[in-house]
Amino acid sequence: MGTQEILAILLNSLMLGMLYILIAMGLTLVYSILEIVNFAHGEFYMLGGFTSYVFFSQLHVNYFLTMLLAFVLIGGFAVIIEKLIFKRYREQILPAFMVSLGLVWILSESMRLIFGNWDKSVPVAFPGIIKIGGLSFSVERLIVTIMGAILIALLYIFIRFTKTGRAMRAITQDKDAALLQGVNIDFICSIAFGVGCGLAAIAGVLLGSVFYVSSTMGAPVIMKSFIIIILGGLGSIPGCLLGGLILGFIDNFASVFLTVPKVTIITFAMIFVLLIFRPRGLLGHE
Repeated sequence: MGTQEILAILLNSLMLGMLYILIAMGLTLVYSILEIVNFAHGEFYMLGGFTSYVFFSQLHVNYFLTMLLAFVLIGGFAVIIEKLIFKRYREQILPAFMVSLGLVWILSESMRLIFGNWDKSVPVAFPGIIKIGGLSFSVERLIVTIMGAILIALLYIFIRFTKTGRAMRAITQDKDAALLQGVNIDFICSIAFGVGCGLAAIAGVLLGSVFYVSSTMGAPVIMKSFIIIILGGLGSIPGCLLGGLILGFIDNFASVFLTVPKVTIITFAMIFVLLIFRPRGLLGHE
């Protein structure tokens, strides 16, 4: 295997890692603040993919505007879902999990009825090859990787430096103390749910042109997200970053040499071994 092939694999691994992180960070954000496991998180990723198909592929809306529309529309829809459904199940992991399973079926079947059973293709937003030092890279995958990194950085800035982000961190540390300080718990929970699902929708737009769009595309993604947050530590944002990069490199490197079932076996074997020695994950807190 030559240098160019190795670098291409590294770029693909980094791209997958960034987008896995983007999706899993939204799931981690929801769990940290609402203390629920939203199994329907992958369906918001799927809705983002269909947003890309409708606006970018069919209506020829600008690609970056499509990303913004996906975040606003799907994030806004998620806020409504949180207020109507998940608000009453905060801090109730099992009931919320069961409700989210029903939401998975409703959303996926709705998209199947609207768009049919066949996979939808989204045209490449950034065609072409870029050459750096004699090495060739796909422009599309390079931009997707960069966009993933930018969005992760923006989320970090939002959580770290904005008033809403500080309120979110206060809730994760001590909800009662945050309430006494005047933090609007209901508002922050809705915003956290909307931002988390909006990030998943953007990931759906970014990956829509790389892979495909279908009503079932959320299922494998939610499994990857759970693997990431287990690897990194449930509720840990830094752990989510580390877990996403690890899984992205394992998935891409292993798939070059092994079949998909063998890659799956390796991934879950790694999880089992990790949980034996570190039940809280790599960066999880006791």
